[in-house]
Amino acid sequence: MFRPTIAILLALTLTAGNATSQPLDIPLVIATKDDAPLHLDLADLDAMPQESFVTGTLWTEGETRFSGVPLAVLLDRAGIGDDATRIELVALNDYKVEIPLDEIEDTRPIVATRMDGKVMAVRDKGPYWLVYPYDEDIRYRTEAIYARSIWQLGQLRVSE
Repeated sequence: MFRPTIAILLALTLTAGNATSQPLDIPLVIATKDDAPLHLDLADLDAMPQESFVTGTLWTEGETRFSGVPLAVLLDRAGIGDDATRIELVALNDYKVEIPLDEIEDTRPIVATRMDGKVMAVRDKGPYWLVYPYDEDIRYRTEAIYARSIWQLGQLRVSE
């Protein structure tokens, strides 16, 4: 009678541990002022144009390969155009940053879906992380850029 209980508790513990280390398919929500929000899951993001680069960060050790969708591509997909001036990015824990749209380049920054080829779990800064190629150019190594490098990204909203 005692052994089955231990086996069940062990199975539940292992299952719970694996669930927290596995990436969740949490959608990225893009909200505009007029239209219904656009919900993009990992498969949707993977079907879009991709960029990748290797860079060091303040939050990881050594160099890391990031890959994902350029932020400009996501904004274009959502139909965010010339009438907007700023975009607000919101993390799963409700941390928020704003980025002027005129500071977003065609391929930089990216909404990374993978770090070193692996989908990121929430506990590993996922599911999505806005990253810049910090080592590529000194203009990506400023307080403003570091502050915009939001991880556990869940939403993009037009703020103006």
